[in-house]
Amino acid sequence: MPEEQGKQSAWVSSLRFSGFTVLIVALVAVGALIVSPTLSTYVQQQRELAELRESVRLHREAVAAADAERVKWQDPAYVRAQARGRLFYVMPGEIQLSVIEDVNVPAEREEETSDQLTAIDHNWARTLLASTLTAGTTLAEPEEILQGLLGSSPEAIPAEPGGDPAEGDPADQDSAVEEESE
Repeated sequence: MPEEQGKQSAWVSSLRFSGFTVLIVALVAVGALIVSPTLSTYVQQQRELAELRESVRLHREAVAAADAERVKWQDPAYVRAQARGRLFYVMPGEIQLSVIEDVNVPAEREEETSDQLTAIDHNWARTLLASTLTAGTTLAEPEEILQGLLGSSPEAIPAEPGGDPAEGDPADQDSAVEEESE
């Protein structure tokens, strides 16, 4: 170790500083201090310029894409295809079929399908019309209509939820009193 210290001290002692050397070092330091803010501004401006060039490139690509889309929409065949696909339009005389694949049908079924048609016992349209006319022209109370439809007594018709417990069944009143006391 003493040898290494001796070598270092010999190296340091071999350096000779003259007034000219000190003057050059001072001028380089002052020059660096003077140039550093300008250099920092230059680097920042170059970075902003690169970002702006990238922004211009992206905007030009967007404009080119919009122009290409505009050219597509000027083609009548493209407009027809879009109307068919998006709006489900068809040409006169054509029949459009829409396939909805929301039900997965298994490949093999255990049930046998019948090739016989089944007859329906009632006509739903006639039932709807009769129900509408009956509802609009009857003088009966709703409970009477329910009694006629359900074939049960008015007491068997359940009370509406949220009704007054004092008007209902006495057993219901007892349970309501027990719930309030708890």
